[in-house]
Amino acid sequence: MATRRTESANRRPRTLGGGRKRVLVVLFVPSVERNGVTAIDQKRWVDAALEMFGRVFGGATAYPKAKGIWRDDERGGALVWDEPVVVHCYTTPTDIQDAGNLAELGGFCRRMGREASQGK
Repeated sequence: MATRRTESANRRPRTLGGGRKRVLVVLFVPSVERNGVTAIDQKRWVDAALEMFGRVFGGATAYPKAKGIWRDDERGGALVWDEPVVVHCYTTPTDIQDAGNLAELGGFCRRMGREASQGK
């Protein structure tokens, strides 16, 4: 019986392939700028993220505000309290590896980071 299990396991593909949506992309949309005080237009960024994920990967879901904290080592270890909205997007291995799709996702994240004052 162990032999059958091993044989069947050996026939499974070793890499993520195919067209099933099994890759999860998670984006946190912050509620405040890096200083932890100045509010950002979170609704604008959540709507923009949903639109981008819908267009590029076929859809996404935004969850209500969470509560979090992170340590900003570039500001002497200051703790930044935040109420991020978490956006989940399931996509396929093929779509997440597509250079054009990655460029769209990366461009969106960099733009949000700059305009929401999340880093340098």
